[in-house]
Amino acid sequence: MALTAAQIQTLKAAIAAETDATFVTYRTAGATGAMGEWYNVAINPAQKAWITNQPSTDSDDAPDYSAFDTIVPGKRDSWGFFLAYPRDFTRSKVRKWVTDVWGNALAASNAEAILQAATRNATRGEIVFGGTTRTTGTVAALQLNRGGTLSNEDIVLAVNA
Repeated sequence: MALTAAQIQTLKAAIAAETDATFVTYRTAGATGAMGEWYNVAINPAQKAWITNQPSTDSDDAPDYSAFDTIVPGKRDSWGFFLAYPRDFTRSKVRKWVTDVWGNALAASNAEAILQAATRNATRGEIVFGGTTRTTGTVAALQLNRGGTLSNEDIVLAVNA
């Protein structure tokens, strides 16, 4: 996805402000490809982000189905509908669907396991553009303002902006 003019300026400022020694070496050398690769690594310490296109198999693998028999039939049917398509966990209604079927997202609960499976580690580049923390039960993650990788072209555009 192409960067907007505002995102290019945000990235330009981030590139200029970065103090990581490895990144500074890349910036000094004009190694835009290496800078892009640096930005596309998960940030440390890890920052979780909600997955926007979670395959149903990932949601299906998360819970302990020994509790499934105790769920009322309508909610079991609802879970089948839930698993019919990939889901965007940045949407509060999707996360609420999980807790409606499986109960509150408490520590070690099935709802917590499903919601945790719907997060991933954000990259340095994604954090440049920020996001809003969305929390359901015990699980908090960023709804990113811009997700995905940064290309060499993105870095070149920002450096030359």
